[in-house]
Amino acid sequence: MICLNCGTEMMYNSVITKHGNISYDGCDKCGSLWLGAGELDKLAFQVDGSIEYCSKEKDDQADSRALMCPRCDDSNLERVRFLGYPDIILHRCDSCGGFWLDGGELNIIDEKLKKIMPVHGRGFSDFVNDVHVPYWYKRVRRKSDEVDFKVEVMPIPGAQKGSDTSDACPNCGQNLSAYNVFGMEFEGCSQCKGIWLVKDELRKLKNKVEHGSLRWLNDEIEAIGKTSARVTDRLCVQCKTVKMVSVLFGKSSMIIDWCPQCHGVWLDRGEFESMTEYLRSERTAMKPGEVEKAALEEVKRLWTGGPESRLEDLRDSSAALSALLNVAIFEHPALFDFLQSIRFG
Repeated sequence: MICLNCGTEMMYNSVITKHGNISYDGCDKCGSLWLGAGELDKLAFQVDGSIEYCSKEKDDQADSRALMCPRCDDSNLERVRFLGYPDIILHRCDSCGGFWLDGGELNIIDEKLKKIMPVHGRGFSDFVNDVHVPYWYKRVRRKSDEVDFKVEVMPIPGAQKGSDTSDACPNCGQNLSAYNVFGMEFEGCSQCKGIWLVKDELRKLKNKVEHGSLRWLNDEIEAIGKTSARVTDRLCVQCKTVKMVSVLFGKSSMIIDWCPQCHGVWLDRGEFESMTEYLRSERTAMKPGEVEKAALEEVKRLWTGGPESRLEDLRDSSAALSALLNVAIFEHPALFDFLQSIRFG
């Protein structure tokens, strides 16, 4: 692993302690560190409580440098606020969960931790700098390239890769691979990270997000193909010879590729995450009257029949009614008190 700051080859450190195994890559020249997922909490063994799970709030300020994850094959590091504090900015990989810390940032973190949570001794930055040697049973230092490896980034976070297929990626031409996420199978490109979803798979995949909280938001998906479209040079994965068209997704600025013949959808890298984020914002911005209207439409769909199965329509209606109930409780505190009395009475 090469240091992202000074270009020096980093040293891999594996430490066996009374508290378990800890591993990290450190730069002997500038003091920068790479910590894999979970290692930040392990280094903080003298701190009561986790400090890693709450370090994921992204900082929107433009970064003066674009850092690539040193562990993943193709993933950027995001600026995140340490425990939400704007004065401590770390770099985190959304794909593998690792953290990049510039030299000296552990000392700054120590000072912040002492003010907000119980810290024993001098925290954990000195652990890396050999002060807490009594805590070690064994320490192994090797050149990073002797043990280095890369982690393949999945087209959708959390997906598992299967075997390659005979279908070609409409973006880069590489053979697509089979993937599984949320118990659902789809095809994706291991090179450019795009995904191919056959008819209705986009709706099904969206329904799996956030335990189904977005499943009743179907208007934008149903409107795909009804908006103005522009023919592209990309060939449909399923139809082979049919050119896909670019369509606007809902009221967003996101343009996706759709096949007018088989109604499959191609999403470039990150577009599914952008799509679900857009739906979350739409859900949050909806007024009570709009939520009520949408809930009634979903109930109506249950009885008249929609594009999904009866069971899926029932689940959509249930999610919509749940959203309507949440709005009603928010607007009428007395209703919340009544429901609480029934639950705990």
